Amino acid sequence: MNNWLVKKALLLIVGHVCISSSSGIFPSPFALTFSEWLGELVFAPFSLLGAALLFIIGFMALAFVIKEIILGVVYPFLNKRLVDPNECIIAIIFIISFIIQIVLHPIAGVLAGILAGAYGIMEANEGKVYDRNS
Repeated sequence: MNNWLVKKALLLIVGHVCISSSSGIFPSPFALTFSEWLGELVFAPFSLLGAALLFIIGFMALAFVIKEIILGVVYPFLNKRLVDPNECIIAIIFIISFIIQIVLHPIAGVLAGILAGAYGIMEANEGKVYDRNS
């Protein structure tokens, strides 16, 4: 098995575990009143800090996987080159795991997907993907 595929699979797992953990740790603003939520923020700031750090690590890991999917699947497909089947498998697994993430944790899953997608596209678009005319 390709070493890069193992790294991508591990990044995918780390991303989803971190997003799931952060949604479990973060105090739900819907279950508490604003004063209770503010008290939770003031008297237990490390849970919020830990949840924020896990969320950032998770969406950055997913953004790297999105960047690699764009460079490994989308870019060769647009240029009519051969696409590696292993990259296609990673892309399919990513889509399925992202759907599962949204079903399990809707708010954190959608927010992580939007942020990871935007950051992954920006990272992939550094003159390599959409710079065909120059």
